[in-house]
Amino acid sequence: MARPLRIEFEGAWYHVMNRGAARQDVFVSDMQRDRFTQLLADLVDRFGIETHAYCLMGNHYHLLLHTPLGNLGRGMRHLNGVYTQFFNRDQGRDGALFRGRYKAILVDADAYLLHLSSYIHRNPLEAGMVECLADYSWSSYAAYAGHTKPPPWLCRGMVYSMLGGKAKRYRSFVEKGVDEDLAAFYRGKSVSPILGDEGFKQQVLERHGRDDPEVTALKRVHEPVSLDQIIAVVATTLDCNRSEVYQSVRGRQNLARMMVAHFAHRTGQMTYREIAAVLKMNHYSAVASSLRRLKQLCRENKRIRRLENAIQHQLTQDQT
Repeated sequence: MARPLRIEFEGAWYHVMNRGAARQDVFVSDMQRDRFTQLLADLVDRFGIETHAYCLMGNHYHLLLHTPLGNLGRGMRHLNGVYTQFFNRDQGRDGALFRGRYKAILVDADAYLLHLSSYIHRNPLEAGMVECLADYSWSSYAAYAGHTKPPPWLCRGMVYSMLGGKAKRYRSFVEKGVDEDLAAFYRGKSVSPILGDEGFKQQVLERHGRDDPEVTALKRVHEPVSLDQIIAVVATTLDCNRSEVYQSVRGRQNLARMMVAHFAHRTGQMTYREIAAVLKMNHYSAVASSLRRLKQLCRENKRIRRLENAIQHQLTQDQT
């Protein structure tokens, strides 16, 4: 059986999960849950690995981690190894606790961090364990929602910044439910080791991929399309002036700007921060909002979907 894809680099973000062997419980007492959260503090103290969200369920856990030093493997060996030793001593047992290597999904944080934090926090609600998330003690939701004081090792600033607010706004956001695209990603029979669009996957695999079969299967090698070329194709297809992609009019959608941002990320392999700077957007979170809105418009409007396909076709033709 192939080992899970592992791509580690400085600044990477991951959704990390692990489940008990044979689906056995890995948390059977609050003392054990306390010990696990102490080990999350160890991750930042020993390895500089930041925890941005967590949820401890009965037979598995979810973590949203950021690795400024690119050392996820070292940190996870410590976390799982030390916790297994503690659990075995506490329960008077021996042997493996978890079913195998942890699953780590590399995440395009610019596009998915906010929604992923909600997905992780909503686990007890979706599993029918509680009727109100505020009643669940073993996740970071209560700290995000302002119900409890956050532990010093929990990082909330990045998620809050993407929302443009703090506790009250975060509560409202989580109450809206799980993003359908994200839910569909996790419902798949074989979940991809990378959560992001094709542009993000290409960028990551080109810069950090290894020569193994799983990387080869995902890799699609080509040079990124220049921003100038993207703007030219968008302007021609939408029959507008090139200058319009830089304009922002309150209360009005700028389809040209949205299309340029979409293809700059998808085929130009530009980060959200780079796109925000070039298109004179206030913050990179505005790029994520713009792309989500365009995706919704493409689902609802056949004309916009045809325009997107026409731009994609032209950019593909230009590369060949």
